[in-house]
Amino acid sequence: MQDLERLELKSHDVGGHQPRSVAGIDAPRSLDEVRALVRQSMRTGRRLYPISTGKNWGMGSAVPVTDDNLVVDLSGMNRIRGLDLEAGYAVIEPGVTQAQLAEALRDTPWMLNVTNSCADTSVVGNALDRGDGTFRSRVHDVAGLEAVLADGSVVTTGGLDPAGRYHGRVAGPDLTPAFVQHNLGIVTAMAVALVPRPQTVGLVHGRIPRAQVGVALDAIAGFLRRGNPADGMLRVRELALVPSHGDWFLPRGVDPDLFTIMGPLLGSDAAVELAEELLRKALIEVEGAEALRVVDAAEVGPDDPLYPRALMSQGIPTCLGVRNALRVASCDQIDEGQTGFLALMPLMPTHARRTEHILAALQTAVDAHTTALMVEWNLVSRHMANGVIQIFFDRGVPDAPYRAHQLRNDGNCLLRGHGCAIYRSDIDHAAADVWSETSTASLGMLHRLKTALDPDGLLSPGRYGA
Repeated sequence: MQDLERLELKSHDVGGHQPRSVAGIDAPRSLDEVRALVRQSMRTGRRLYPISTGKNWGMGSAVPVTDDNLVVDLSGMNRIRGLDLEAGYAVIEPGVTQAQLAEALRDTPWMLNVTNSCADTSVVGNALDRGDGTFRSRVHDVAGLEAVLADGSVVTTGGLDPAGRYHGRVAGPDLTPAFVQHNLGIVTAMAVALVPRPQTVGLVHGRIPRAQVGVALDAIAGFLRRGNPADGMLRVRELALVPSHGDWFLPRGVDPDLFTIMGPLLGSDAAVELAEELLRKALIEVEGAEALRVVDAAEVGPDDPLYPRALMSQGIPTCLGVRNALRVASCDQIDEGQTGFLALMPLMPTHARRTEHILAALQTAVDAHTTALMVEWNLVSRHMANGVIQIFFDRGVPDAPYRAHQLRNDGNCLLRGHGCAIYRSDIDHAAADVWSETSTASLGMLHRLKTALDPDGLLSPGRYGA
């Protein structure tokens, strides 16, 4: 059990969610220590809430969903158990950070699908919560798992064997997806699929007039559906909706009259060159897209505003973006800093007309709560985009946190009314988001599965409705 000062830190988060009482913190450093902790909880009835590094900013940070949990801090389980540089897999523990794994992959044929967040965030924790990387959704990186169940037994899935070797998908049912956004066990290792290091990374960047966002999304979706010859995930981002009055707050450099098209094109020199040509043709009808540029990520210097994105597109994590957005000098200051931050993550269409209707509805909520928001579309497939709606607020303004939370609540309702389901939730809404989008029969199945594996509900109670 750890000291009161650290316990106090675990009860705060940058989003200002409803406070929870925390029973204590334990920090196991091995699989055997996790198993011992789980067996002890069976005897005492103590509920356990595992975290990887606790940097789930905007969604609750390290705060449990329910009261009176023992927080199980897995950041000390930080071994890279294995690297298969022939097949392209790493087997890692939950405390392994982006920076740690990226460094291990330096000068190899593989790189990490890094996120936009801090270099010290957990690869395992973010993937299990369906975070988005630079090249694809991280759920596609989850190849296999090792997990401790509520009775202390250890299971492996997806071809990860008990000795920690990853073989690839093997015969029989694969339960790996059942542990994503669920609470069936404490995940203690993951086989992570890596990204082949390409010959060239072309970084797409263009700032386009706000009125063109629907047309641009239509055009980029068409480009993807016709077959992009170079891998990489394109984003439409930094579209800000601001109220007509009030003390709204946005990161420095964001212009409400513009939005940004950004993302990597990966492959051979010829593939990247062809992808650029086809992308420009797809955007021919988008006003302002003629200024779009594609630069060699390896040639972007530290003084260029694109430098953080250039690093990430080469599989190198950086804290520069998140620190700039949240106005801190160190990521350790985020949960106690002046800038508050909430995230709302809906599945979003890429059709122009539906996009404009959704933005108009969100604008009404922005005006009602005199709080700005910023919208991002991560085009993770040829069918749909993962939306990321970011709400920033000044924690020093007395009613700013309340207005920000009301904006997120109203935004959630408006989005669902327009057919946009939530794909990743925060600690205050995890249960409601699952219940609102899942049939009664499916909820019953999830309940039976949870009850069979964790009859006393000791592991992560309340996480995603279970």
